[in-house]
Amino acid sequence: MKQELNNEDISTEQEQQLATELQLVSMLRENADILNRHPELLKVLELAHQSGGAVSLIERQVAILRSQLQEQEKRMLELMDVARDNERLSKIRHRLAIELFSSHDTDDVISTVLDTFKTELSADHAVVKLFSKDKEQIEQSAGLFVDVDDEALTAFKTMLQHKNTVCGRSTDEQKAYLFADKAEEIKSVAVIPLVAGANLGLIGLGANDAMRFNSSMGTDFLSHIGELVSASLAVHLEQ
Repeated sequence: MKQELNNEDISTEQEQQLATELQLVSMLRENADILNRHPELLKVLELAHQSGGAVSLIERQVAILRSQLQEQEKRMLELMDVARDNERLSKIRHRLAIELFSSHDTDDVISTVLDTFKTELSADHAVVKLFSKDKEQIEQSAGLFVDVDDEALTAFKTMLQHKNTVCGRSTDEQKAYLFADKAEEIKSVAVIPLVAGANLGLIGLGANDAMRFNSSMGTDFLSHIGELVSASLAVHLEQ
């Protein structure tokens, strides 16, 4: 019986302590400026530190503010890196647009595009495949023009239907079609559909680095490049 009374006493004491703490919390919420009016409390209030010691409230606040400042500086540096990268990509797109505008024929467009991807975007491999039904054209420009009815193109059916640029790992069939004997050394791929009213073809970019073109990358820039190239090709292919 005595033990039961002791347990009840302990329980009652804990409930009273909880009630007191809740009352204090409520009072602090209603008097948020109390530390401004009584700054001496900052010196006597203590918080447990991760190292096991105790620090004053003002020391803890300084530590928190310092940590927040470091996070903000880190975030600012990241944003600056993004801004610089966006500026670099914008300049690349601008130069490419000017060069495409001055291109004389389809071969000139292809040469400009491949050079841009290899020198400016660090693609280890870059290829362009243009769709055609002209058997003579396909034979004369083997590797560039491909049969639009080729069954191998079913490997790209989904991205062509949705006209979406895709980055990341690709199937063995896709890599073999785009890069032939270089396919085995390629670890990451970006595929850009060329669309101007109808599907004109594909641009394939390959990298030996598995993270160069990954699924988490934004594809807006590559899609915009695809639109520029498609518009330029459409003009020359119609001639």
